[in-house]
Amino acid sequence: MLLSQINWGDDSAEKDPLLLKYFITSPAYLRILQKQKNMMIGRKGSGKSAVRKKLEDDFSTDTDSHVINMSPKYNAIKNILNDSDIANGFGQEIFFQHTWIRQMLLDCLCVVGHSAKGRYAKDSIEFARKISTELNRTNKDLVENISDILSRVKAKVGELGEFGIALERELRNVAEVDALEFHLKQIVLDGAKFVILIDDLDLGWNNTDTANNLLLGLLSATNYLSSLSPNIFVCIFLREDVYSLLITKTQHSDKYRNIERIRWNKDDLIKIINERINFNRERYGLDRMVNPFNTVFPTTCGTSNTDNWLYERTLGRPRELIQLSRYYSESIDSNSPDAEFLKSSEQSYSEWKLDDLCAEYSNQYPGLVEFFSCWKTNFFRYKYHLKRAEIDEMLLGIFVSCELDTPWYSDVAKRADIPKLLEILYEIGFIGDFVLGGEGGSKTVYAYQGRHEPRFDEVQIHPCFRRAVATVERIRTRNQPQTPEASF
Repeated sequence: MLLSQINWGDDSAEKDPLLLKYFITSPAYLRILQKQKNMMIGRKGSGKSAVRKKLEDDFSTDTDSHVINMSPKYNAIKNILNDSDIANGFGQEIFFQHTWIRQMLLDCLCVVGHSAKGRYAKDSIEFARKISTELNRTNKDLVENISDILSRVKAKVGELGEFGIALERELRNVAEVDALEFHLKQIVLDGAKFVILIDDLDLGWNNTDTANNLLLGLLSATNYLSSLSPNIFVCIFLREDVYSLLITKTQHSDKYRNIERIRWNKDDLIKIINERINFNRERYGLDRMVNPFNTVFPTTCGTSNTDNWLYERTLGRPRELIQLSRYYSESIDSNSPDAEFLKSSEQSYSEWKLDDLCAEYSNQYPGLVEFFSCWKTNFFRYKYHLKRAEIDEMLLGIFVSCELDTPWYSDVAKRADIPKLLEILYEIGFIGDFVLGGEGGSKTVYAYQGRHEPRFDEVQIHPCFRRAVATVERIRTRNQPQTPEASF
């Protein structure tokens, strides 16, 4: 098997038709499958959508379960957020809560009405069949649902505040929640089960008050619907940074703590690689192996074991490891592992990863592309391990040379707020906090590894970004470039 012929799968779980053939079951996945948690959070590329796709397949094996996959499209969220009426007073959490409740109730009734065989309550199933017929004809989606409720509310009042203390009751009436809920409860009492999986919520999300209220309304709606019956299970898949922002904007954060965080250690990530290698071996008529890793990768890379070298160049996410493996295998035209090809693939991977980081945080910190371009220009071939005085000097230099017209950067630059900028760079994973331990030990802690209060006495640029910003391991003189022999 030529290594260049390995198919590592699509970057996007939704677009990978082979995903279930090499999916790795984890304890986190099993807890969701057993309905112990109703929210899974993780950073971009951590595998949330892969878990959702596998859950959809597994829950569908239960003949009593109706699985509903709600994944709003990018333009749907954009259209909602760009609506002038919503932006000017209607984009409140309670409004979105009732639109989400209505959407989920309608979707449940529609799916059961389409497939019911007469085993449920007659009146309620006829109601569900009517809903199914109407939705199939009108193709009502989230945008149309919100538009309908908005039009009905505006026909009664000019703005939500005019409802006064009757606001919630009026919204329930407008959204027809009582009628929809009554019939769904009857169908559930007859043994029907509903699983609602909600993903891709970051598509179109822009960190505005309206966008955050849209998601906070969903969280409220999820809790409400789940309380109706144990046979209604709603699970939300949400980016960790978005979740962290939402929790700070609600007084009811305690209601949204039953979450499952996706965390991957080195051994589990290597299992993902091994399973995909075995999948490819079988495609070419070769036997599966217990540990096929070294048939594709060299035993060592530089002075490190290759599995450690690979893991250190990720932020602990499957997509990154798969992408690095892809850059490596596509560059080599043989069936023998080669450390030089692996090392040379690091440059392309590092540039991709920096672009990916900038895209991931484009709503919270727009302009990161320009920021890191300035970093690379000003600190070309600087070392990656920096003491506090050194990193302070570098960031002051960026404040002087980088003219970035975005609120987050203008604020820290105006005040020359180095601690705040260090916190941001730590939060997004670009730098880690180097910590000296006892008896000469030390380690570098990164934000994605868990709770830690960084001191920033010394910092390190994460290995996956070092090539992209052109660092070297050591330099002898601050103003002299490092010799080629000492570079990575």
